[in-house]
Amino acid sequence: IPGNPPVVAECKRPAVGDRPGPALVGREYGLSVTPIPLNSVQFGSHEVAKSMAVQNLYAARTPTDSVQVNARFVSCLDEATSVRMRTSFMRADTSPAEAPTAWKLIFLSPRATTVYSELSTATDAASYLIEVSR
Repeated sequence: IPGNPPVVAECKRPAVGDRPGPALVGREYGLSVTPIPLNSVQFGSHEVAKSMAVQNLYAARTPTDSVQVNARFVSCLDEATSVRMRTSFMRADTSPAEAPTAWKLIFLSPRATTVYSELSTATDAASYLIEVSR
């Protein structure tokens, strides 16, 4: 990082626009939904999205052929809070490889990092989606 990094993490909102890569796209049956990018984090509300930043996502296949997903988050708040997280693992054709994982309660300290980790049980998982909600 060039220069001196800030002592307090600064949260910046991304520019409005398409996120790159494959996405879950639904057919139109009444209401429609914007595409949900695969191998990403989906926030349940704008409030939750403003309260934390995704610092990095990591995914790797384990020796038993399951997929381990790790995400590091940074709290953008000056007070402690908590969120719920779960992961959906999908096959290459975006069909579910298994049921979504159980919701985990994750605690975020003010302006601090936290790591969320999940492991698939299916060996044919090709992508994932982490959901974050209150």
